[in-house]
Amino acid sequence: MPDLQSLLAYTALADRDAFSQLYAATQNRAWAICLRLLRDRSFAEEAMQDAYVKVWHQAASYRPALGSPEAWISALVRNTCLDRLRANKREAQYVVSLQGDEADDPPEIADDRTPEALLEARLQGQPMEDCLGQLQPRQRELLAAAYVMGQSHAEVARERALPLGTVKTLIRRAVLFLRDCLGEGAR
Repeated sequence: MPDLQSLLAYTALADRDAFSQLYAATQNRAWAICLRLLRDRSFAEEAMQDAYVKVWHQAASYRPALGSPEAWISALVRNTCLDRLRANKREAQYVVSLQGDEADDPPEIADDRTPEALLEARLQGQPMEDCLGQLQPRQRELLAAAYVMGQSHAEVARERALPLGTVKTLIRRAVLFLRDCLGEGAR
């Protein structure tokens, strides 16, 4: 795998070749995230394009001390998808309020072995799996809902009939534990 940190640095200097190599090296993971969160190929394609436009424009904001290039790009892609979901939800609510009907929720996906989860497991390797195994089941479930399913803390709390503060605290503690477990607490 190419040195993504260097490719990001050259991308920040508007090097098109570096950006092309960065895209080639990270597109599969980004695509899996887009498909998983948006569940629609055309929406995923649009979000993917938007995300990589952001990578091009924001490459200079990457800070190696805060995480790996893969994590930075994945977060940017994920946030782009979540922004699209929120915008679509607001638009749907507006249309529904005009029509007086209730919006249908997207279908639930019961299979935990999604392409994104499989890719993530392969990229992260055994240390992440070991650390996740040390979390309480409830913490793993809340993390998955927030970071894999893309739900807001409020949505997680509402679906599980938990106080919002409790959800935020459990997720925050889980994230801090994972950072320590993976040796990233000093960053």
